Amino acid sequence: MNKPIPWTVKEVTRALGLEQLDQDSGFAFEGVSTDSRSIHVRDLFVALGGERFDGHSFIPDLAERGVKGFVVQRDFPVQNEQEISGSWPDVVFFRVDNTLTALGDLARFQRLRAGVKVVAITGSNGKTSTRKMTGGIFHRRFNTLTTMGNLNNEIGLPLTLLKLSLDHEWAVVEMGMNHGGEIDRLASIALPDIGVITNTAACHLEGLGTVEGVARAKAELLPHIARHGSAVLNLDDSNFEILEAAARTNDAIREIVCFSTAAEAGDCVKARQIEPRTGGIGFTLEAPSWGACDLLLPTPGLFMVSNALAAACAALAAGISMEIVKKGLEAFEPEPGRMHVVPGFNNTTIIDDAYNANPGSVTAALETLERASGVNPSIAVLGDMLELGEQAPGFHRRIGVLAAESGVAKLYAYGSMACHVIHGAVERGLSREAIMAGTREEILADLLKETPSKAWILVKGSRGMHLEKIVTGLKRPTTIARGEDMSPHLGN
Repeated sequence: MNKPIPWTVKEVTRALGLEQLDQDSGFAFEGVSTDSRSIHVRDLFVALGGERFDGHSFIPDLAERGVKGFVVQRDFPVQNEQEISGSWPDVVFFRVDNTLTALGDLARFQRLRAGVKVVAITGSNGKTSTRKMTGGIFHRRFNTLTTMGNLNNEIGLPLTLLKLSLDHEWAVVEMGMNHGGEIDRLASIALPDIGVITNTAACHLEGLGTVEGVARAKAELLPHIARHGSAVLNLDDSNFEILEAAARTNDAIREIVCFSTAAEAGDCVKARQIEPRTGGIGFTLEAPSWGACDLLLPTPGLFMVSNALAAACAALAAGISMEIVKKGLEAFEPEPGRMHVVPGFNNTTIIDDAYNANPGSVTAALETLERASGVNPSIAVLGDMLELGEQAPGFHRRIGVLAAESGVAKLYAYGSMACHVIHGAVERGLSREAIMAGTREEILADLLKETPSKAWILVKGSRGMHLEKIVTGLKRPTTIARGEDMSPHLGN
């Protein structure tokens, strides 16, 4: 099952929009790779350029190892090609204007010839959790391929789709972005049957300027939804009207399915009676003409209910029963770094939400910390929220205010914006003695030394802050008082 679809030379040239090559030995490639370290000898190699490495430099070695096909930039030296072809006459070169674009073209061709249907998920917050929830539901009904890890950009999305086989029925893919036009390109590759936008929020403002600009960038998904497809939108989102208007410009969309956690919401998929319970968040899922069910979502974050509704809407659009939706959502396990609750040292509990951060997600994480910790001490470790442009100081000051209002016993701030977080927290009344700024190493050392038993520790920051290194240190059953050198565990 899920046997790879072979690539003939003729199919590669069609996918790339090239003239048919005279050189065609009948050899069929078994897959497509961009990684010279893990490539299989029968794969087609796409030579991507990068900040540290250029895939073209690995071509001679790969040809010597037996790789027989290379997608290269047109400016790849003819002399190099001739030298390689002279030594290995059966090697084929496909010259393109841009190898990154070519990777997407190959993936689009694969998506179409596999004959699958596609759910594409984007949003400022919650897209990875929503993708995992959606995949967990769809896997119970269909042979489904899902995005793995963080493969959600212009390289990762194509690599996911290139794993499609003729046995797959659905693909559930995630789309990330940090600038306008990126979702447009990804959606043109995936050609989704169901497009999901979880929400829009203040993120990537350096390139997009305003939250409305973020919404318009996310809305680039909607014109690419296939005929008779569905758009899934968040009725609670402040930019819902922008998203809905974009969806209505696509005549191919059969239905717009909306979701809401608001009690007064009208005819949409909604959650009622949302309440914390032992083991997670309980609520009643209701959908017009579909029924209702009570379920327990195994996560402490109330905001995760919105992600669950988005996943349920995608399932509804695909004709999946409420029973399967309930089973899929109740089996959900958060990804590490995304509201993942793990045991820590000295009988503490860690909320590992270190994968990424923006003002909306940090606000939700602090609310979760306050509620989940109950009568136990709560501690927030907050790293910079990146890509907020000129508005960054104000956003970080506001987060400091919210941390103080949440009643944290201690606040740790890390990064160039730490002073603004501290300013907001002190302004709201948190004692300066309860605040520490420092390096990751210093923060971890203080946590291990000073944190009381049964405390709840939230670790939250943008991916570039690498706060997962603090999480790793907190999970180890040791204390800094034993004189251990923490640097091997942290790095720089």
